[in-house]
Amino acid sequence: MIWWVAHSGGLMEEATPPWFSAWSIKFEKPVSDPRLIAAMLLQKRKDERWLLLGHPAPVSERHLWSVWLALRERVLAEKMVSVSLDGEFIRLLARTHQMSVAFKRAGIQNGDKKAWLVRLPEWHDTNEEIQLDTDDGTHDADAYELMSWLDAEYNPERPSPSEHTINRLEIENDLLNSGSTIEEFMMMQLSLTDID
Repeated sequence: MIWWVAHSGGLMEEATPPWFSAWSIKFEKPVSDPRLIAAMLLQKRKDERWLLLGHPAPVSERHLWSVWLALRERVLAEKMVSVSLDGEFIRLLARTHQMSVAFKRAGIQNGDKKAWLVRLPEWHDTNEEIQLDTDDGTHDADAYELMSWLDAEYNPERPSPSEHTINRLEIENDLLNSGSTIEEFMMMQLSLTDID
């Protein structure tokens, strides 16, 4: 998915999407039991729009918004595979039908030192266009409170691809053969996730 903006001369130029509501967090100690971390989040979060992603999983703002748009489509069409918003988002980001594979690829794992704490934006649509929320700090207080429960602190960075992305999301051979960037490959695969 690419965002375009029109300029006065009628030309279209690629635009950067707004920041997605995702906070990079660094755990006090490497994760020794991902299930305990997940259970703490489930207990303390205010709704199912809060989730944790493995740090290598999201590769850009554009990637996160593309997964969010795919989630929105499935919610509105009542075609979710998962029973929850957070589970469906993780499944789509991991490019799979199987929830166990999704959590293995895109969830937190033993030994992880960092993760992404994510708040899925609401959809505020009109008949003409889909509105993307600009992260205006509305959920910062809740995010910092969750970080304290998770024994983590804010780590100032934004999503970007890495060697760990290739390994965690199991895309190495496919990516090397495609000639695409990691971001391009992930978004192309997203569009194919639910095609039988």
